[in-house]
Amino acid sequence: REMPDSSGLRFLGLLVIRPETGNREMPDQQAELRLGVIGTGCIGMEHIRNALLLPSVRVVAIADPHEPSRQTALAELQHAGVREVIALERDSEMLQLSDVDAVLVCTPNDTHHAVMRQVLASGKHCLVEKPLCTLISHCAETVALARQPGGFGGTAPLLWCGMEYRYIPAIARLIQEADQGLIGDLRMLSIREHRFPFLKKVGNWNRTNERTGGTLVEKCVHFFDLMRRILRSEPRRIFASGGQEVNHKSVDSDVLDSAYVIVDFQSGARAMLELCMFAEASKHQEEVSLVGTRGKLEAFAPSHGTKQDDESEVNFRRCLRSAKFIAEYEERARPPADLECGTIVEAHEKIDARLMQAGDHAGSTYYELHRFVAAALSAGAKPDVTLEDGALAVMMGVGAHESMATGLPVLWSDLVERYAHSGGAVDEPA
Repeated sequence: REMPDSSGLRFLGLLVIRPETGNREMPDQQAELRLGVIGTGCIGMEHIRNALLLPSVRVVAIADPHEPSRQTALAELQHAGVREVIALERDSEMLQLSDVDAVLVCTPNDTHHAVMRQVLASGKHCLVEKPLCTLISHCAETVALARQPGGFGGTAPLLWCGMEYRYIPAIARLIQEADQGLIGDLRMLSIREHRFPFLKKVGNWNRTNERTGGTLVEKCVHFFDLMRRILRSEPRRIFASGGQEVNHKSVDSDVLDSAYVIVDFQSGARAMLELCMFAEASKHQEEVSLVGTRGKLEAFAPSHGTKQDDESEVNFRRCLRSAKFIAEYEERARPPADLECGTIVEAHEKIDARLMQAGDHAGSTYYELHRFVAAALSAGAKPDVTLEDGALAVMMGVGAHESMATGLPVLWSDLVERYAHSGGAVDEPA
């Protein structure tokens, strides 16, 4: 029922529950982040479940215009023993609440631009789920607004774009070892995702290009972000081929379900994405292969539906070339024997059982949220993934769709020019 208060806000539900015995220990008030979740659909619920695992977080408010989604979130919080949470229909009402320190934006893609304008005006810390926006112009406007001086109380808020694939344990190890230079200069990166079709969402918003930005924006900004992060370079040229081959043809949908995308990078490295969304009968959902001048790293992630971590399964592999073979290969007339090729180390990056149950991304949502919360509670901390990182990943997805439509490569310089024309500015990569 609606319960007005002195501020004029319309509270659609106030859940008051006596804490369960043995529930998570509440931290000292000084080390607590009071969190609001905007959008309580699939990914919003995953964030809520993972937030409940963090002792430094208290979910104090949720907002969603869809009543069944709100009720699902309230039930989840009640089951977890949350004492008090405000449920609202409009995100603008949440942003007026003084006891909300930070918000997670988990709404449909085409709403992000409008929601972020309000979030940025509020001065609250924010993690906005990918994609940042669906259009290059909207991304540029959002980043430009975020760069304006000010912030709540004169302190700039923490602004973070959600890219949880960076935190999948096996992929995180690949990134770490690549950063350490273990395989030399990075030359080739291949990312393959073989998975199930898009799931049903409220109003099937995720099955149209207009609302999602297209599959290569909606789904694949994760992989374009990984390319930029791993290779530490900006693109030079993007070429793509794909289509709607199998999925959703019997309904009003125009989203593609398969594609190849090739990206040439300014560093001289090359990357490729292979996407198939009618290949759920696969051993791994994501496979990442990174090749450098001295070796290769591989990482594998399970299907989003997997709820148990199989510790006997190899999900990380390091293959280092033999220094002797590298020195002698110019003069060799025969292929090397196995022992002459180098060394191979196989390992399993463990995922806590609670994290497998709390989400569909191999624990990565927890690890990302943990880092966001720690940064929000630390004055002056920087985000792992900036809003500009989110914008550039969208630009790569838009460029891939445009290449697919024309059959021609798209130059990164042209995309950057359009971004700049809308008010954005691309910094040099770190």
